[in-house]
Amino acid sequence: MKVVSFSIKSLEESMDEFEEAYEAARKRLPFKRHDGVSFTSIEVMRNFLTPKRLEILRCVKEKKPQSVYALAKLLGRGFPSVLRDIEILHKHGLVKLPKAKKSPRRAIAPCVDYDAIDIRIAL
Repeated sequence: MKVVSFSIKSLEESMDEFEEAYEAARKRLPFKRHDGVSFTSIEVMRNFLTPKRLEILRCVKEKKPQSVYALAKLLGRGFPSVLRDIEILHKHGLVKLPKAKKSPRRAIAPCVDYDAIDIRIAL
């Protein structure tokens, strides 16, 4: 089972990780990559991972729509709002957007290639 990790980290910890990566990149050295998505609070995570976005992830995983338009129809939502949510999820690596196969209009078929989201809260 492939899992995506979400974590709640302090702003200081996030900035330390960024600084470490920046310095390594500046010196052209390898650095430890931190996979997953990090948030500074539970409230920020809730604002990102809304019930509608979770519904999108589940629908894409289960129904495998061939376009964002088809996804909007499956969800019974307007295309612009679904597209906006898909773009946000894609930007954070939760949805892949490869070109749809056999589509004359170059439709984009969203893809979710993991089975679960793991949420970790540092104490």
